[in-house]
Amino acid sequence: MRVLLASLVVLVAAACSRPVSEPETPAAPPAQADDSADANGEGAGGEMTIEEMRERSRAEIDQAACESAGGEVRQEGMLGLYRCVKPYADAGKPCKGKADCEGQCRLEGDPPADGSEATGVCQRDDSPFGCYSEVEGGKVTGGICVD
Repeated sequence: MRVLLASLVVLVAAACSRPVSEPETPAAPPAQADDSADANGEGAGGEMTIEEMRERSRAEIDQAACESAGGEVRQEGMLGLYRCVKPYADAGKPCKGKADCEGQCRLEGDPPADGSEATGVCQRDDSPFGCYSEVEGGKVTGGICVD
């Protein structure tokens, strides 16, 4: 299982290392060469650097609305983009499946074999990142690492 998870992490890392660009559009009349950023903060060719992506993600969050909903703005994932992460009221409550929780019913840490009997805990917050197994019907349904 660890080999499978490690392979998944390598594939995600490889996919994330490619430059991010906007979808291609039909050819437009040629513009004058200019290496400065456009109105969207994108450089020549529509590519954004990771720092530009981070700044854009921070600018798109309404910090006051996030905090009033009990959330906190923080950087997450391999790219370190900003998100408003909100806690769940039932965080840490024992559970046997999704129906018992606002979020997912998770078994954190090293996963036992799929189908094993398990009691999970309700997800702490709405962050999708981390390593965990989901529990449904009192059984482990699979493990994943998301970053």
